[in-house]
Amino acid sequence: MSSFDPQWWRKIFDELYLSTDARSIGDSAVTLVEADMIEHLLKLEPGDRVLDLCGGQGRHAVELAKRGYANIIVADYSMPLLRCGQETSGKSACIVSFLRCDARFLAFKHSTFDHVMIMGNSFGYFRDDTDNCLILSEVARVLKPRGRILIDLVNKNYIVSRFREQSWHEADDDLVVCRHRRLEDDGIVVREMVLSKSRGLLRDVTYFSRLFEKEELDDILRCAGFRNVSFIDEFKPHGTEGDYGMLTNRTIVSAAVA
Repeated sequence: MSSFDPQWWRKIFDELYLSTDARSIGDSAVTLVEADMIEHLLKLEPGDRVLDLCGGQGRHAVELAKRGYANIIVADYSMPLLRCGQETSGKSACIVSFLRCDARFLAFKHSTFDHVMIMGNSFGYFRDDTDNCLILSEVARVLKPRGRILIDLVNKNYIVSRFREQSWHEADDDLVVCRHRRLEDDGIVVREMVLSKSRGLLRDVTYFSRLFEKEELDDILRCAGFRNVSFIDEFKPHGTEGDYGMLTNRTIVSAAVA
């Protein structure tokens, strides 16, 4: 198995990430499509309490707040992304709260939320499923009875069948993002190098994304206390074809607390 820093997720989600992944996380049209999906699958009501877990700069939360959902909290570990979200929500005059936390240890009481969403392939950062299970157990704890979870994951079948070892794109006039990928038994390991035409190498980091079989994820969710697990494949919110990394083609998973 390839080696990587298991704490990579503590470091990579910064201001530079907002540029390297702008084609997805900075595209308002993509966010609108994703927000439509969230609204539909969770059957949101205006008074619902929603946790946007690992929500970064809160792009989904802000869009949903614009639609009248006023009880949304964004929880994420990255202070740069949280600060960005606070600034954006303030400019939009939206009511969204932002909180820093580790998804494995949520600072909320039991039965706080009607819904929890984990978007943008933000679940499965840990190779050891003990940590992945801990996140889902915490989500089950803070959800109200019959509350729902929505998870947006990389589509394993797509990744395996259309695997590309190398990719690169120009994030803007100055930044070039190069990725080298390696498929392994339990996930995909990616080395990402970000080059500035004017300043040279800005980032060289290796990260991991767990690739779940549906049966594996179903078992993990049920062990955490969920039922009625359902899957939707081939979710592609981008308007044009392209290699958008982990966000090119996704599987959407939903379940309810037992």
